[in-house]
Amino acid sequence: MTPKPLPPLIAVIDIGTHKTASLLGQIINGEARMLSFSERRTDGVVKGTVTDLERLTQCVHEVVNDIERGSGRAVELVYLSLSGPAADGERVKGLVAVPAHDGKVTAKDVAEAVQSVRRLEPPKGRATILYMRQPTMLDNRPVSNAVGMAGKRLEVNFWRVTMEEGNMRMRVGMVNGINIKVRDFILAAHAAACATASDADKQGVLVIDMGAGTTDWILYYKEHILCAGSLPVGGEHLTNDLSVALRISRETAEDLKLRFGSAMHRENDVNQTIWKDGDKGVGDQQFNRGTITQVLSLRYQETIEFVRKDVLRRLEAIFPGHAVKLDQNMIPSGVILTGGSASLADAADAVQVVMGLSARVGIPNFENESLRKPESAGVVGLMTAAITDAPPPVRRPRGFLAQLKEIFRL
Repeated sequence: MTPKPLPPLIAVIDIGTHKTASLLGQIINGEARMLSFSERRTDGVVKGTVTDLERLTQCVHEVVNDIERGSGRAVELVYLSLSGPAADGERVKGLVAVPAHDGKVTAKDVAEAVQSVRRLEPPKGRATILYMRQPTMLDNRPVSNAVGMAGKRLEVNFWRVTMEEGNMRMRVGMVNGINIKVRDFILAAHAAACATASDADKQGVLVIDMGAGTTDWILYYKEHILCAGSLPVGGEHLTNDLSVALRISRETAEDLKLRFGSAMHRENDVNQTIWKDGDKGVGDQQFNRGTITQVLSLRYQETIEFVRKDVLRRLEAIFPGHAVKLDQNMIPSGVILTGGSASLADAADAVQVVMGLSARVGIPNFENESLRKPESAGVVGLMTAAITDAPPPVRRPRGFLAQLKEIFRL
């Protein structure tokens, strides 16, 4: 008997400032069953920007080797996360005057509107990486599917993500250099949302993915991506602030942050004395918890305030001349906080204070219990996004330029 072919595999790689994670899954009935997972410390990345390609390539090679050994399967195609200041987004639109005498929109009209978006050149020196669908408008009314509906003016909208051409080629070349091809890029904040936000949440929710070196965010409205952004600040800045304020090593500061830190400073913290080792012996260090929480809460809440202002800036560019408010009417599901820095005590409370919205820490719903934590939302969400958003694998064209054209499709 001829054996049945195995279901397709999906491999994802999430490159962060402090860690690189890779996950290999087997697709069964439209869902991914984890085969293997790997996580290594990232080398060669600072605040989301590649500073040492050779060291980063070695790190990526190691996580790929890990998941191949763990599963006994060879990886040929991967999905890569896209985050940090190197990636930038903007709203683009395609317009078509409906030509039919009865005003009914056809599939050809929609295709022409989409093609008009593709013809829009990205900023000089940048390459288009992703087109993420936004609401389609017919005579200024949002519609889920315009085909067959009557109107005069059809408008299709996308959130277009671009990257500096050299940076993009470097990332693709890095993966090609270990005999693997990039199947697609996925926005890191969108991946985190896929792991933690439901379809009901996406009627209006802001997802903030605060990692070590960057804080990525994405705003959903009426189940569509409205805008997204990234800031070069994250958990390592909290550690640095604490290290300077207490005049201690970064390693000690990181330990104190995780064990005694909080994103909220409360009055009774100043009355608490803590010990680094806990034994009060020779060499142990004594600290005031109030100082720790004050330093960390100031930086944490400042970072969330940066996000709030960045969201408003993006929205004002999309809706010029309109007063935009981040309130319960626009974002009824509030804020979902993910990433390693979401694990800091009272993180959701701090977000609620700054944003004036309900907030919660997002935990990915995943079969493997060890990955049900906010810092794993990115890599778990990459798998979910790859299944739900990406088209099925196809035979890849040969040649580097042909691969780039195929990757960055609409």
